[in-house]
Amino acid sequence: MNNYEKYRQVRKEAAATGLLLLILIVAWIAAGFGLAGSSVELFHLPLWVWTATIGIWLFAIIGVKVLTATVFVDMSLDDEDGKGEVRHDK
Repeated sequence: MNNYEKYRQVRKEAAATGLLLLILIVAWIAAGFGLAGSSVELFHLPLWVWTATIGIWLFAIIGVKVLTATVFVDMSLDDEDGKGEVRHDK
């Protein structure tokens, strides 16, 4: 994999991670505010507390597992061709 391909892969991974973050924020808002009017309680706590904390946490774990299985690639970040080497002469 050359440096340009690595750069494109890193950008793809960053974009997918940002998209997952955006989805998590929207889901958190929907779970917290969307269920605020619900009268369902679990262990004397409203349902929105459980969905906005534990539910989003589990959703984030599943999202990361999906990202690592489908988007992320295990690659070496070393400069293989030597062209991008930075020298620090003193």
